[in-house]
Amino acid sequence: MLPTLTLLCGLPGSGKTTLARRLEARGQTLRLSSDDWMVPLFGQHMPREVFDARLGVVRELQWELAARLLCLGLDVVLDDGFWRKAERDLYRLRAKEAGALCQVLFLDVSLAELQRRLTVRNAAAEAGTFLIDPAALALFHDWFEPPTADEPSVLLDLSSLPTPYEEGLEP
Repeated sequence: MLPTLTLLCGLPGSGKTTLARRLEARGQTLRLSSDDWMVPLFGQHMPREVFDARLGVVRELQWELAARLLCLGLDVVLDDGFWRKAERDLYRLRAKEAGALCQVLFLDVSLAELQRRLTVRNAAAEAGTFLIDPAALALFHDWFEPPTADEPSVLLDLSSLPTPYEEGLEP
């Protein structure tokens, strides 16, 4: 069986990290999250252009690791949002070149619910969690290109997967 690259697609607060941790806990899967590297390496606050440059470096380093793991036959979950279709297309191609399958899991959550979840998350933020205020979430929502049913390898119905909110857990 071919290894699988799983891309978690959604805005902050949609439950990506919680779902990624549950997928990783099933075994034979490694979860990679840019947030896990960005905050410890660079801190919380920086100018947008500095953030974007650093994020690009982290994503490329994580891809190098992911590609190696896929070549070794292990599954990889990238917990990174994948807000743009072009970005999802790039990683589908990369997975194919690494001899792996690719799936996109889209966590579709309303803006109001995202804001509610982020308010809770920000109040009890774990180390390594970016704090997202309402203005930033609104901006991110405007930038987001949600996947559609006709986009390759997108799973819109996640009912068969372990949900982020089982047992009352919040993201």
